[in-house]
Amino acid sequence: MTAPAPDRRGEALRLAVDLHARSKLDEDCLRQAVLRSALEFAAVLTAPAAVLAAGDPVIAEQGNPARHLPLTREGADMAVTMTDTQQATYPAPAEADSKGFPVTGDVITIAEDSGGAVVAKTENPDGSVTFTAVAPGSAQVSWTDGTLSFADTINVTAGAAASLVVGAPVIADQPAPPAA
Repeated sequence: MTAPAPDRRGEALRLAVDLHARSKLDEDCLRQAVLRSALEFAAVLTAPAAVLAAGDPVIAEQGNPARHLPLTREGADMAVTMTDTQQATYPAPAEADSKGFPVTGDVITIAEDSGGAVVAKTENPDGSVTFTAVAPGSAQVSWTDGTLSFADTINVTAGAAASLVVGAPVIADQPAPPAA
């Protein structure tokens, strides 16, 4: 959630006062130094996001999310590859300004374009998001704050056979042995 501008200006002023608290400048020079520093802090605190990124996902089996598996990326688009029995959990996305300082407050929307046919999306309380494989195929997943966006591709492949089903036996008479 975006903090109201007065809170950011107040925080900038507090930081500037803390910075110059032990300064030995005369009152007029100190006032100018504090205001100049407050303006610089306010510029950083109110800077718009320039970068939106989500880190690499953690791959795990759906039944055992605590056991992490190696991340595999393949193809020209370096898509995340997992089987239909796995899930990919991406960390909470982060925004940064043009100098790499964190920016908070923008509402980030997370989407997947397979219509739920390939992966199902779950947004977690810690801001991370888990995409659970449903069936083999490909899904485009994306994050956006309305201006910036980040996207990744998840390719789901069929996993190893989970069971082997053998039909009922066919019983037939054995042919008679050839006459000697």
